[in-house]
Amino acid sequence: MIRGTRGCLPCLAPFSAASAPHQPHSRRSFQSGNMTSAQSQAKLSPSVAEAGDSLSSLPLFKPSLVIFDKDGTLVCFHTMWNSWCEQLASRMKEETTKEVSTELYSMLGYDQASKRVRMGMLAEKTHPYIMEKVVEMLMTEFKFNKEEATEVMDKTWKDTPENMQIKSTGNLGLLFKTLKEQDIKIAICTSDSREGTEEFLTKLGLESMVDLVLCGDDKDSISKPNPHNALFICEQLSVCPSKTIMVGDTPADTIMGQAANLGLTVGVLTGVGDNKDLSDADLIVPEVGDIIDLVTASEKSEMVPKVSKNMRITGRGLSKIVSQSSIDK
Repeated sequence: MIRGTRGCLPCLAPFSAASAPHQPHSRRSFQSGNMTSAQSQAKLSPSVAEAGDSLSSLPLFKPSLVIFDKDGTLVCFHTMWNSWCEQLASRMKEETTKEVSTELYSMLGYDQASKRVRMGMLAEKTHPYIMEKVVEMLMTEFKFNKEEATEVMDKTWKDTPENMQIKSTGNLGLLFKTLKEQDIKIAICTSDSREGTEEFLTKLGLESMVDLVLCGDDKDSISKPNPHNALFICEQLSVCPSKTIMVGDTPADTIMGQAANLGLTVGVLTGVGDNKDLSDADLIVPEVGDIIDLVTASEKSEMVPKVSKNMRITGRGLSKIVSQSSIDK
C-alpha cells in the first residue's frame, strides 16, 4: 500500500509505483488498465466551447492539487535550452578538439537552424540520463574509452545555461496566487535539476507559493512517464490522485498523469508538444494561464467552469469530467 492514500485507493492506477519500471522505454508499456488504445484516445472534439451544452450542466471540478511541469509549461523551453545546447557543444569541442555538435544536437533533439528544441531526450529525460547517453555517444561515435568520455562529461557539463534567460509562458504570479486563494496546493515535477529549478523559482519569486518540488536528480524521483512521481507528490501532500490536475507540454507529462490515474491531465501548447503529441491529455489548452478557467467559476454560475473556444477536449477527458462530476454530486 502506498502511504498517505488511505481512503483513496480506488483512485490509484492498476499497478503500483514500486512495480513500475525505473526507465520506461516505450509509451505502449503504460497503455494498460483503464486506458484504451492511443488511436481512440487521440480523437479530439472541435473544442470545449462547441460541446457547451454538455459541459454547461456539469459542476466545477475543484482540485486540491495542481502539479506543473516546468520547462515548456511554466517557462519557454527554447529560450532557456537553445543556448545551453550550443554552450555544451562548444565546451565539448574545446575539451576534445572534435566537432561533436551534429551528433550531440541530433541526440538531444535540438535544431540549430530553427533554434528550437524538438520532442526528444532534452525535452523528456533527466540530466543524469542525458549525461549517461552523451558518454555513450562519445564512446561509439568518437572512439573514446569510458574513462575518457566520462572525464569529458565531468569537465563540460553544466546543469543550467550560462547567464540563464527565463521567459515565463504567462503571468505565473497571478496563476499561483489564484490557486492559493482557493486553497489549492501547487507542486512542480520536472526532469530538470534541482539547481536550475530553484534558480527559476527564486528569480520569479514563486518559491513561497509552491508546496513541493520534485526534480530529475532528486533521490526520490523516477523518470517520467513512470507514475511514481505524481503518486509520490500526492502522498507527500496528502492529496488523493483523483483530486489532482497534472499540467505539462510533453507525452512524458500526460502519460504520467494518466498512468497515475489523476483527476485531470492537461496538455499545454507553449512547449515542444503539439495537439498530436499531447493526445494522451484529457484537455489541451493554449497556455498554462488557462488553468485558472478550469478551477474558477464562471460569472453566470458558481458551479460551472469557464471554458474557452481555444480549449480542446479528448473523448477520455469528457468522460473523466462527467465521472468526477457524478462523484462530486
